[in-house]
Amino acid sequence: MDLPWESLEIAKLGVSLVTPVLVLILGIIINNSIKTSERATALRSEIYKTVGGDLNDIYSYLAFVGCWKEMTPLEIIAKKRAVDKAMYTYKPFFSNELFHTYETFMEEAFAPYGGSGKDARIRSDISTADGDRQSHSKEWEVEWGDRFTKERNKLAQDQAYNRFLEQLARDLALK
Repeated sequence: MDLPWESLEIAKLGVSLVTPVLVLILGIIINNSIKTSERATALRSEIYKTVGGDLNDIYSYLAFVGCWKEMTPLEIIAKKRAVDKAMYTYKPFFSNELFHTYETFMEEAFAPYGGSGKDARIRSDISTADGDRQSHSKEWEVEWGDRFTKERNKLAQDQAYNRFLEQLARDLALK
C-alpha cells in the first residue's frame, strides 16, 4: 500500500528538481535572443552613424536647406558613392523595408546610369525658387551644369527621405 505514495513522492521530487533547470534553460535562451537583437540594433546604429551625415547632406543639397551652399555637385556625387558603398556592404544587417526605402530615396535623388563611365546625375535643377546653385554656391564651374537632370521632384524626394528615416527608426527600435 505504501508503494503508490512512494511513486507519487518520487514524481513530485523529480518535478521539483526539473522545473528550476527548465526555467534556467528557458531564461538563457531568452537572454541570448535579447542580446542578439540588441547587438543587431547596435550594429545598425553604428552603420547609420557612418552614412547619416552624408545622407543628410544629400537631402539638404536637394532641398536647398542647411549647408547646401557649402557643397558642390561633385561632393554630393562622392557622398552618394560613399553611402552606396556602406549600405550595399552592410545590406544583410538591414531589413528589406529599410533597404527598399533607401533605394527609393536614391532613385528620387539621382538619375543613375548616364552612360558608360558617366556619374549619376543629381535629380534637380540648378536654379529654383528655393535657391540658385550657380550664384549661391561657394564656387561654381560651368561644366557642373551637366551633373543635373534639370528636373524638380522636391515632393517625391521629401517623401522618400522621410519614409527612409521612419523605417530607420523602426529598424533601430526607436518607434
